Amino acid sequence: MKQILIFGLFTTLLLSSCKWDTTRGALKHGEKLKASIESFEKNRIKLSSNLVSSLEEAEKDLSAENPDLPKVSKDFEKEWTGIQNRYNKLQGDFAKVGQSSNDYFAELDQLSNAITKESLRNEELAKNKELKAKWDKNYREAEISINKITSVLESGNDFHMVLVASSIRQKLEQNVGELQVIAEQAKALLGDLEAFTEAGRELVEG
Repeated sequence: MKQILIFGLFTTLLLSSCKWDTTRGALKHGEKLKASIESFEKNRIKLSSNLVSSLEEAEKDLSAENPDLPKVSKDFEKEWTGIQNRYNKLQGDFAKVGQSSNDYFAELDQLSNAITKESLRNEELAKNKELKAKWDKNYREAEISINKITSVLESGNDFHMVLVASSIRQKLEQNVGELQVIAEQAKALLGDLEAFTEAGRELVEG
């Protein structure tokens, strides 16, 4: 009798442990998905803020009278590098969200398939399927938005190349001006040397 009681207690504890493992596993998948989504949203907000402010600041600087293109180019490149890093982080977070959601729905289906009553099992699986369809729709829309951000960043990269080229052209134009000044100085110096040479000849011949 004592052995039966011990066995019964052990079985109860074992079943309780299994149930707790099931609950813990399910909660783990849910928390993982939640953390992935929160991380993605945090980086999305930062990327959006940095992207817009960087473009607006560059537009403001370029709209100024006689803009310093080399400085604007350097400032923009610094900001744009940060944006690219943030974008890469966003892509990584998006991939994690996708994987976490797959694990989450696989766990839901596993739990539902473990239900013995067929009608209840089918009802739960149908709920999972409906929820998955809604999620997939949102996920595809988010993917489209990320692809659009990719296009914006590519345009920003092209803009930066144009800005750098403009900076170089502006610098070359400045160099041309400096060369003109140097040329005038050289002419004056050569004139002085010519006068000096002429005076030397007169001195020798005198």
